[in-house]
Amino acid sequence: MRNLLILFLSMSLFYSCDDKNDCEGFDVGKEFEIAINETLENCPKNISITLLDIQDSRCPTGAVCIWEGMIVVEAQLKIEGKDIDLQLSTNKNASGFADEFSTSEYTVKLIDAIPYSDLNNPHKTEDKRAILVISKRST
Repeated sequence: MRNLLILFLSMSLFYSCDDKNDCEGFDVGKEFEIAINETLENCPKNISITLLDIQDSRCPTGAVCIWEGMIVVEAQLKIEGKDIDLQLSTNKNASGFADEFSTSEYTVKLIDAIPYSDLNNPHKTEDKRAILVISKRST
């Protein structure tokens, strides 16, 4: 009976630690990739982010363009249960959206989008990823 109790306690400890690791979809302060309609979480900080859309108008490889284009992403940030709609861009002048957004505690910054557009090798929407970083805001 005692061995059974020890086995049960050991297994519950193992699974509770495993659940915590499943929850951490990104690390605060480190770049991460996120796909459209994907939600990533950082449970210890009680933050999640869902990427809603990526618009990538950068000049594709193999094309000749008159301007460099830009990336615009739409996302929903949730901090401690509060929803915040985000629109970030790599070209504030053309889009009206900055490349970062700050709350009182955190900053979300758009770094890039992948894969880079290629005129001869178009990518599917589900292959697109935004590269973001959510960092603790310095005071």
